[in-house]
Amino acid sequence: MFDVITRKFQFMQQWIMSTPLYDFMSPTKLQELEWHLHAALFLLALGYAYTVNAQVRVDLMREKLSDRGQAWVELGGICLLMIPYIVVVMYYGWTFVHQAWESNESSDAMTGLSHRWVIKSFVLLGLLLALMAGISTLLRQLVYLFGPEELRPEIKMNMLTSAEAEHLPKIADTDEDNDIAKLEGHYDDPEIARGG
Repeated sequence: MFDVITRKFQFMQQWIMSTPLYDFMSPTKLQELEWHLHAALFLLALGYAYTVNAQVRVDLMREKLSDRGQAWVELGGICLLMIPYIVVVMYYGWTFVHQAWESNESSDAMTGLSHRWVIKSFVLLGLLLALMAGISTLLRQLVYLFGPEELRPEIKMNMLTSAEAEHLPKIADTDEDNDIAKLEGHYDDPEIARGG
């Protein structure tokens, strides 16, 4: 917010440029910090989002399968796609981070951030968390598919289409504001059709 406000009000930016604050809060540094924080947030949340099924899924084929069929697709996807991909990217990412660390890489911009190896390290950390999330989900799939019958109801299988997502609010069947039956028949209403 500070970066946006100072860009809109030029007098604030001019004042910062004439003070020692400019060394810490130049527009270039603030913008690069925004990018770095956004990347770190995404990378650190990636594994968690996968474990609670909060990531985007396109279930064209999988949603028509039974729960066991969906578990098999998830198991295959983890073993054949997710884990190998993460391992390869981590392998090459290590060199990427190590070179940045060794050279004490900084921004290409003259007034940009130093220590670029910090944000590059988040690539490895985020992928490690995603790998752990994949292994956790893989173990749940294995117990669900091959484990004892009495354990299956206790396993959180929130990646199944039939499962309720824990991160979404629950809507009661008696909630009148969300009653689909009330909305049916109103598609021809000119106010709704115009978006009004």
